[in-house]
Amino acid sequence: NPVLLNLGMGGPGGGGFFNSTEFRPLEEHFTVVNWDEPGTGKSYGAVPFDELDRERFVADATELTNHLRERFGQDKIYIYGVSWSSIIGIWLAQEHPELFHAFISSGQMVNTTENDRMGYELALEHLEEQGDTGRAEKLRENGPPPYYGDAVVWPYVDFLDVLNEMMGIPRYTLVVPLLGLLVPEYGYVDTINHTRGLINSFNAVYPQLEDLDFVEQAPTLEVPVFFFVGRHDVNAMPSLVEEYFDELSAPEKRLIWLEGGHGLGSADNKDLFVDVMLDEVRPLSQ
Repeated sequence: NPVLLNLGMGGPGGGGFFNSTEFRPLEEHFTVVNWDEPGTGKSYGAVPFDELDRERFVADATELTNHLRERFGQDKIYIYGVSWSSIIGIWLAQEHPELFHAFISSGQMVNTTENDRMGYELALEHLEEQGDTGRAEKLRENGPPPYYGDAVVWPYVDFLDVLNEMMGIPRYTLVVPLLGLLVPEYGYVDTINHTRGLINSFNAVYPQLEDLDFVEQAPTLEVPVFFFVGRHDVNAMPSLVEEYFDELSAPEKRLIWLEGGHGLGSADNKDLFVDVMLDEVRPLSQ
């Protein structure tokens, strides 16, 4: 079977085991590998946080890719990213297209600063409509992103939690400490390290993405690209993904609309994901 490398969840620092259930229906057709990036989960402490940057993530993911190619006797593999790790996926496809059959993503990030400003305005508008004056005032005190300092995660979480509520998803502040308990591969220490790693990784890495803009920085990719896009996503803004898709030059590209947010939680979205992966993505390795 071809190898599918899951680069992990959002963050930075989300790790690769929490969305592994999305790939269960594909495991008869792909060898699925989940990756805890340096700085989180089972890779917590592998690298000092002040050494986490684009070069480190790309270098480690490339080394892992080459290990998988050698171990499973493959010339190329597939890579999948979601939210933050979709950024790593674009970087990898840019720098090492010869290693990959295709890049697949959901919740694709394109321009983090513009995306966050749009999300902040939506969250503030939502709170005002709901009459939640306390939280709305907190957002006004924070001001629009980007944020600076040693603990930038908290003003981001203030409006991201609101966006999650709008999509019917639990707040990060509620769900993140519990995520590790749902991962069979994690022990108690891994669960704690995942939460610590997510906070520390975000603080160290996210400010580095302030000038990210793939429309300008990655207008051409030399691998096939498949974007799964939530029609009503308010975390990874579909308008930005659609704009990038229209501008993107690639050997093959597909934009697949999902109902609701960017996740694959609904049965219909899961079925669509599996169908595309088996009917359109997997044949690229044959």
